[in-house]
Amino acid sequence: MSTTDNEELIGLLSDYFAVLGGGLPADELTHRLHAIRTPNDIAVIDDDQHDPLWRVAPQIMMQRFGVDAFQAFQPRHVIDRSFVFVHPAHGHIVPLLQAELRQRWAVGDAITRELTPALISSLYGGYAWHAAYAAACQFRGDIGQMATILPLERCSSLALRDLIVYKNDHRSRLSAKIVIPGERLKQSMNGIIQAFHCPDVIENTRQLLSLGLADASEI
Repeated sequence: MSTTDNEELIGLLSDYFAVLGGGLPADELTHRLHAIRTPNDIAVIDDDQHDPLWRVAPQIMMQRFGVDAFQAFQPRHVIDRSFVFVHPAHGHIVPLLQAELRQRWAVGDAITRELTPALISSLYGGYAWHAAYAAACQFRGDIGQMATILPLERCSSLALRDLIVYKNDHRSRLSAKIVIPGERLKQSMNGIIQAFHCPDVIENTRQLLSLGLADASEI
């Protein structure tokens, strides 16, 4: 990994930990990231839930090794549940989304959560698109509005992968994505707010824990 890429990843992860707490001192974080050379190094981190980098293993995998490695990774620590997050701007889709999800997954009662910087970081923090997404939410006045979380029960890794396929095939149909040009946000990327979010397999347990939808004792 180039020095520039490593510095970008350090910045992304530092921003994540600044909002959600924890993390490592900058020099130790730099040392740890320099030592990650293959996806197997991520697997070692994933084995130890007490490793400070465990929370951000998905972000490191995505930034360092790309989307294919990210999607293929099978984490060690799993919880047999998941969720779908609906941004406040797309809240009108919740009834139809619930009905469609219930045809294939066990869907619990909807949970409402205030959209905050911490909630946004729990979903997108540490990724390259986080800053633009957060800036778009701030620009539109979405911060403080109520988002919806649809909890899903009995979600195996296969069910999670099926959910990702459903997301990719249908979320634009349910509600068109909102795109705010990066130059309006003073960001290098456009701010894109999709109809809904659901975690990939590598993210699932970590995001459940970060959102308070699960407890570490369940792993």
